Amino acid sequence: MSGRSGFRRTGRGAAALLFSFVIGGCAAIIPNAPLHPTALNDQSGPISKGGYRLAALPQKETASDLLVLLSFSGGGKRSAAFGYGVLKGLRDFDLPSEGAHLLDVVDVISAVSGGSFPAAYYGLYRDRIFTDFDKDFLSRGIEGYVWGSFLLPWNYRWMFDGSYGTNDRMADIYDKLMFHGATYADFQKHGRPLISIDATDVDHGLAFQFIQDQFDLICSDLSSFPVARAVAASNGFPVLFTPITLESHRAACGNRVPYWLTTERGTDPLSRADQFARASRQYLDADATRYVHLMDGGIADNLAMRGLINIILVLTNGEEMNERIDLTRVRRILLISADGQAANDAASARSPKLSSFGQVISAVSGTQIDSYNFETLILANRQVEVLRDAIRKQRCSRRVADGHPCDDVQSYVAHLSLAGVTDPETRKRLQAIPTGLDLDPEDVTRLVQAGESQVRESTGLAEFRASLTQMSQKQ
Repeated sequence: MSGRSGFRRTGRGAAALLFSFVIGGCAAIIPNAPLHPTALNDQSGPISKGGYRLAALPQKETASDLLVLLSFSGGGKRSAAFGYGVLKGLRDFDLPSEGAHLLDVVDVISAVSGGSFPAAYYGLYRDRIFTDFDKDFLSRGIEGYVWGSFLLPWNYRWMFDGSYGTNDRMADIYDKLMFHGATYADFQKHGRPLISIDATDVDHGLAFQFIQDQFDLICSDLSSFPVARAVAASNGFPVLFTPITLESHRAACGNRVPYWLTTERGTDPLSRADQFARASRQYLDADATRYVHLMDGGIADNLAMRGLINIILVLTNGEEMNERIDLTRVRRILLISADGQAANDAASARSPKLSSFGQVISAVSGTQIDSYNFETLILANRQVEVLRDAIRKQRCSRRVADGHPCDDVQSYVAHLSLAGVTDPETRKRLQAIPTGLDLDPEDVTRLVQAGESQVRESTGLAEFRASLTQMSQKQ
């Protein structure tokens, strides 16, 4: 054997070994499973029985007359650190009249993009977040894994395997670092709060929630779906990451339609309820929607409020309130928005042109993600009022006898944000922190402290706590 031919054979062998390592050495993608025939419901209720949805999770015994909804915005690790600080603040925010702290009574956490990290971590590990989240995520460098996907040849599976993309690799990394094989069945075992991790369906331009009500529309079982893949989908920034793709199994559901799409909601085509129903029905056409391609949740809603709005729209369906969840016990509703978004940087407006590809991508994505946040807050506030009025009506029509007036139902909204930091210099510094997956440790500390202080200083939360005291004094 000559040296040249030996080199060629060795080179081919090394290439084959590298290819087999890239393709075969990584875990196979776990597809979203179809609903089992025994899980299918009759035609009068949800498409499937039970599952990871609010109506199927038992109400908490502590402060059962409260309904508390929490959202975490997008914004990379900046938003994750701020949201983590909000969780710490809620843990320490006492409700003397309830014998609990505010975090104890949260029913739903909705999160997008960077906010999905603390939401998912808390959903799985609960109070362990206060000892381990910093070392597992906040203080850990993540961006090296991102660039390693593009720069290191042994991470090039996404180049050769059409079913595996750059964000599938990030899902594997998040699973290894934080979630360790956890699925939505693990979320369900813990009960409330329901954790709604939201991505964007880029085909239909809609917020897509990782809860069973949403998965019912594609006849899929969420319980076996990996938490890490949901978090990756919610963090899948366009261009840099490929979509996380779901397959629709709609044909296996026998044309079942969830009750909240069959109940008469009125004829106003401009109503939020009508638009929600129209959007949801797009998934019921098995031929038109064969796959769902998911990317960063912030594209559709960077405040993670639309997921909460959709949950409220399902809850305010008459059948749901009458038969599937006892909301007549609720007398105080609280919506908390943890908003870790940065300030808008319009410095490019002083230049005659956007001079780089990066500037164009940043400008377009920033405009798309941040432009409608104020309108989303207004819409969320209105939907909370709709829920309040629906519960009042339900309590009075059923003549609820709990020792309180049937219409004694109040709602409160608290917007906690970096923009609300009172010290100008601190606020400017925090809002200037870029969106990314690595942060300076000092900035992490400042963001966590800002989240805690926003809870302590919130007038909305103070008003909510005062109403509980008044409520208990009337008993």
